[in-house]
This record gives sequence, structure tokens and C-alpha cells, in this order.
Amino acid sequence: MKTTPEVVRQHLIDTQPGIDLLLLQLPKRGLLIPSETPVIDALPRIIIRQMLSLKASAKIIERAEQKAKALEVGCIAYLPAEELLSCGVSRSKAGAIHSVAQCHRMQPDRVAAWSTMSSTELVRDVTRLKGIGPWTASILAMFHFAHEDLFPIQDSSLRKAISLLKDQDILIIPERAQPYRSYLACYLWDMLDQARL
Repeated sequence: MKTTPEVVRQHLIDTQPGIDLLLLQLPKRGLLIPSETPVIDALPRIIIRQMLSLKASAKIIERAEQKAKALEVGCIAYLPAEELLSCGVSRSKAGAIHSVAQCHRMQPDRVAAWSTMSSTELVRDVTRLKGIGPWTASILAMFHFAHEDLFPIQDSSLRKAISLLKDQDILIIPERAQPYRSYLACYLWDMLDQARL
């Protein structure tokens, strides 16, 4: 059967009893599509966004992009650590971004191979880079490479959403959502975003 937004929603309804009430309140999500942004641009942005609000991370990314342009280094990943720090990037994130740049520079074939890897292989290889954890690797897989079956359980927002739904007697069991766990995660994030409006 061809994957469509309707097929995904029906699968989630079939595998997560009670979630239909939630899905009725949320806009239908389109399918994940691979990004055309180069990995060397995408991954540092994901690193910066980790554990920050969208507003705060957007400001830091904007500052870093302006700095990269002014210094003519090409992209955020190639900014010196002190420049990243001056933009508001934490020392540990600056170190992780540096490890991405080093990998991109020294092992371009390795980075190029990420687009052909399974979710498991991709997360395993990306987390071998210093300072990159499973959450960052999962977000890269989901939103850059359009992997449809990941559920980054390390994400505090997802754990919060599961807890809130449990209070409403809706039990979320991510494993049952295979092969569309990424969409389950997206709908749970959407639920929290809507609650903040």
C-alpha cells in the first residue's frame, strides 16, 4: 500500500487507541520529504536547536549565519569556536559543531553515505561524532533524510506529551506505530505546540 497522509493517520488510529480524538484537533501532516539543504548546513542548526526554544535557537542561528557570511567561511560549521560562543552557542555545542565540520572536511564519503543508510545505521554513525547524541541524530534522520520510523524517546517534549495523554486515558505505545513512528512523534509535538497557542 502506498504511503499517504491518510494511510499514516489511519495506522496511528489503529495502533494507538484513543488517539483519533487528538488527531481530529490537529491539522493533517504531510509526508516527510528529504531536505535539499546540505548536511553541513543542516546538522549544526539541529545541534543549536537542541534543548532551546525555537525563538532562542533561531536568534543564535541568525547571528551565527551573519558571522559566517562576514568572515566568509561558507557556513556555521566552519566558524571558529570563539565565534560560535560569541553568537550564544554553548561550549559543548560548539565542540559538536566542530566535530561535524572535521568529519565533513576529512571524511566527505562518510557524510555522503548517510543518505543511503537505514535509520539504525545512520543514528549509530552520526552518534560516533564527538558531542552528538541520539536525539540530534534522530532529528537529522527524520527531518533531513525523511526517515519515517523513528521515535526519539530521549526528547523531553515527547515524554511530556505521552504523560499528558496518559492522564486522559490515552496510552501511547510508540513501538505499535511502526513503520510510522516519526509521524506519531510529529503529531505529539504538534499537540504541544497547539497547547502553547
